[in-house]
Amino acid sequence: MPFKLPLAFVALSIVMIADVSGQSSSRPQQQAACEDDAYRLCPDEIPDEARITSCLARHKASLSPACRAQFESGRKSKR
Repeated sequence: MPFKLPLAFVALSIVMIADVSGQSSSRPQQQAACEDDAYRLCPDEIPDEARITSCLARHKASLSPACRAQFESGRKSKR
C-alpha cells in the first residue's frame, strides 16, 4: 500500500507535536486529531516531520478544532 510510508511520517510529526507540548501520553489522541489536517493542509511536506509540524502551525487558523486544541494545549503547558 503506497500510503503506509507517508502515514508513518504523519504519525511521527504528530509525535513531535506531543514532544513540544510535553504531553507524550496523549500521542494517540494528538495523532487522531491532526492526521486528516496534515493530509489536507500539508501534503507536500510529507514525509518530513519537522516541515509537517511547521506547516500545521502556520495553518493554525485552518486546523480542525481538535487539532488546533493540540497546539493550544502545547502553548499553555510551556507557560
